[in-house]
Amino acid sequence: MNLKKFLTLSFLTATLCSALIGCGSSDEANKIPHDELYTESGYPIFKEGHDISINFFVGLRPGVTSYDSSINPVTAHMEEKMGFTMDFTETTDADKKQKFNVMMTGGDYSDVILDIWSSHSELALYGQQGIFIPLEDLIKEHAPNIQAVLDAHPEVRDTWTLSDGHLYTLPRIGSSTHSEVAYRMWLNKEWLDNLNLEVPTTTEEFFDVLLAFKEQDANGNGDPNDEIPLSGAMTTGWNTNPIPYLANAFIACSNSSGYLNIDENGKVYFAKTTDEWKEFLKYMHRLYEAGLLDPLIFSQTKDQLLKIGSNPTGTILGATTGGSVSVFTNTTNFDVWTNYIALPPLEGPEGVRSAVRNPDYGSATLSITNACQYPEAVIRWADYLYTEEGLIWSQFGALGNGQIELAKEGELNIIGEPAKYTRFPADNAKDLSWNRIGSDYRPADYDLWFTAKPNPEQDIEKVLYDSAVNDYLPCVPEISTLMPKCEFTVDESRIVVDTLTNMNLYIDQVTAEFITGIKDIEEGWPEYLDMLNKNGMQDYLNVQQTAYDRFMAK
Repeated sequence: MNLKKFLTLSFLTATLCSALIGCGSSDEANKIPHDELYTESGYPIFKEGHDISINFFVGLRPGVTSYDSSINPVTAHMEEKMGFTMDFTETTDADKKQKFNVMMTGGDYSDVILDIWSSHSELALYGQQGIFIPLEDLIKEHAPNIQAVLDAHPEVRDTWTLSDGHLYTLPRIGSSTHSEVAYRMWLNKEWLDNLNLEVPTTTEEFFDVLLAFKEQDANGNGDPNDEIPLSGAMTTGWNTNPIPYLANAFIACSNSSGYLNIDENGKVYFAKTTDEWKEFLKYMHRLYEAGLLDPLIFSQTKDQLLKIGSNPTGTILGATTGGSVSVFTNTTNFDVWTNYIALPPLEGPEGVRSAVRNPDYGSATLSITNACQYPEAVIRWADYLYTEEGLIWSQFGALGNGQIELAKEGELNIIGEPAKYTRFPADNAKDLSWNRIGSDYRPADYDLWFTAKPNPEQDIEKVLYDSAVNDYLPCVPEISTLMPKCEFTVDESRIVVDTLTNMNLYIDQVTAEFITGIKDIEEGWPEYLDMLNKNGMQDYLNVQQTAYDRFMAK
C-alpha cells in the first residue's frame, strides 16, 4: 500500500490526529535540505539538478484536449519557468466531481486539486481530516501577490477562512466588472422612439411604457397584437428571471444571498416575507393582469426566450432581463441587439432604487493535499497566476497565438484609453491555453486591458461595462446588508437543505399564483407566511443567524 493510502486509511480507522497524517509528507520533503532544493525567491522555484514532479487533478476546460506539456503550450511554459514537471490527472468537466469523490474516498489522491469549486463543508471535512493542508502561512511566507490580493479583498479572505482559523483553499478572485450586477433589464429603444416615449425611471413609468408597447403597435408592422411587452425565463437562462431586477425597486435583495438580508442590528431576515415583497408581488400582478407580462414566463426555457428575441419575421420583444443581450439574440446580430438598451435600475413607489448585487466572494478552485511533498512550490507557482503575466498565460496562452496579442500603438480600450492587449475570437481554438484553470486574480481594471471594437455601438463589452459603472454599481446595496457565504456544521447543513427544498417549492408555486391572480395577495398573504413557518422557516433563519454570528466572530 502506498504512503498516502496508508495515511488516509489510518486516519479513518484509528482517528489519528491530523498532524500525524501529514508527517509522512514532511519527511519526504526533508530528504533534501531546503536550501539545496529551492531557490531563494522568484523563478525557477527549484535549483538545477533536481527532477521534481507534482500531480494535479483537473477537469478539461472547453477548448482543451490535454494539459500535457507535449500538447499544451501553457504547461510547457509553466514547467520551464517553474522548474518542475506538471503531471495532470485529467477528467472531463462533466465527470470531474464524481471522479474527485471516488479519488478522495479511495485515498489515492493527487498533490493538488484544481477547479472542483469546493463547498465550505467539503473544505472543512478534508481540512479537519488533515487531507487538505492549511495555506495561510504558506501564502504569508512565499506568495506576496496572493497575500496582497487577500489583504485588498477581506470579504474573500474571510469567506474562505473557516471557523478553525485555516484557509484550505486558494480562491479565484475577480471577474468582469459587469458580473457583479448582471441582472439587467433590456428595453427596446427603437420602440420607445417609434412611440415618442422617454426612457422610464420608475416602476410606474415602466408600466406605462409596457402598456404603450402592447396597445400602440410599437414595432410598426400594422399588427397591434404581436408585441410581447415583457418576457423572460424564470427557470433557466443567464439571469433571465425578471423578479430580482423588479423586486429591487421595492426592497434591496439578492438571489445570490438567498434573499437573506442583514438589518442594522445584525439580524438575518428573509426578504420574501416582508411587506415590501408583498407590494412587489402586487406590482407584478398588475403587469400580468394588464397583459404586459408574458404568461409563458413561468415555464418557458432559455431557448424559447431566444426564439422570441430572434423572431425571423421582425422584432416582437419589448423588454427582458438577462446578463447580456445574448440571452435573447445573437451578439453578432447588430441590427437586433443594438436596438436594446440596458435600462438602469428603476425607482419604486417608496423611493427604493437598487441593483441586484452578486458580490465576488471568490471561488474555491485550488487545494493542496497532504500527499504533496512540495507545497511551497505549489504556492509559489500559484503566486505567478496572481500576476498579469500569469493570468494572460493561463487564460489565453502565448501572445501572438491567434487568440491574443499586444495592442498596437493607438489602439484604445472601451473607455478610450490606450489598450494593452487585443483579443480575437477563438471559438474553434484547441489547446492554445488552459482556459483559466485553478486560482488567479483579475484586478478591477481587467476589462480595460483590451481593445474595443471599431464601432463602439456594436461592442457589447462596452455596453455592459458602461451600464455597470454608470447605472448599476452606484445603486448596489452595501455588502454588509447581504447574507455572506457561511460555513455550516453537518447538522446545520441538513436543516438548510431540507428546509430550503420545501420552502422553495412552495414559494415558487404561490408566487406564480399571486402574480397570475389565482390567489389574492391580500387574502393569501397571512396563509403564505403561516405555511412558510410550518415548512421550517424559523429553524432555517435560526441556523442562518448562528452561522452569520460565527462568521462575524472570526
